[in-house]
Order: sequence, then structure tokens, then C-alpha cells
Amino acid sequence: MSKPVTPYQRLLKAANEYRTSVQYASTRTMWTYPADKIQTESWGMFGLAQRVAAADSLGWDVKLRLNADGGLAVIYVKRPMIPEFPE
Repeated sequence: MSKPVTPYQRLLKAANEYRTSVQYASTRTMWTYPADKIQTESWGMFGLAQRVAAADSLGWDVKLRLNADGGLAVIYVKRPMIPEFPE
């Protein structure tokens, strides 16, 4: 027979899960804008705005990073879930 889980152990587990989700956030590179096409072609900001709104509704933040070749990478970063601490 195992020991019962104490409130302190439940709280510690929830706090550790939250800390891990913040420190090691899940990221995904969703697409890139090639450097040679950014200035020559019309890359619509409306499409980017729609994708950012969709990501936001699914719990993701969006970051833009500069690639080594001068293009842009659109990266989604999962927002940490706020834990429900036991009472």
C-alpha cells in the first residue's frame, strides 16, 4: 500500500510542471520568408495577421527571427499553462 500524496507534494508537482513549461517552452518554426523574395514580391501582412490570430486562439505566441540568409522565420512558442493549485 502506498502513502497518500500530501498537499505539499501536489503543490510542488504543479509548481515544477509550470516552471518546466516556462523554462523549456515548446517552439515550432511554422514558415519562413526568403530574403530574396521579401523585397521583390508582395508578401501579404493580412495572411500573417490571420495566422497570428489563429495561433493566439490556440495558445501560442508568435516570434519573428532573422535567418542567417537575411530572411525571416516565423516561430510559434507555446504559452505555459497556468496550473490549478490544489486547495
